[in-house]
Amino acid sequence: MTDRIERELRLSASTADVWDALTDPERLSGWLADEVSLDLRPGGTASFRHGERLRRGWIEEVSPPDTEAGREAGGGRLAFWWAIDDEPATRVELTVEPAEDDGTHLRVVETRPLELLDAIGIPLFGSGGATFGPELVAAR
Repeated sequence: MTDRIERELRLSASTADVWDALTDPERLSGWLADEVSLDLRPGGTASFRHGERLRRGWIEEVSPPDTEAGREAGGGRLAFWWAIDDEPATRVELTVEPAEDDGTHLRVVETRPLELLDAIGIPLFGSGGATFGPELVAAR
């Protein structure tokens, strides 16, 4: 079973500005959580505190948007995994693409791909006290 939530938005901001709002912990603290900490590299840690709830996770992919001579030439992608306590982990993928009218298309997809995790042998966060992340893959 794969649970999936997907949303696409058209924003009247530059791709660079949208990317900054998705990757700058201070700006993320304004809309995603009260406190955000990100180590923006594959395998880096991530935490999102909202009130008393803490989501912990790790960064899977960071691909900033391409620019050529100050012009936005290509999109970017940020993918991370997160979970609260004993809840199963979910994967969040944020993709930005320049729009034809100088705006930005933002696509947000959150999935709980249980079959994928089971197929590659990564235990779900909270399952019998197990954790998740790239360190488990490296240890196998």
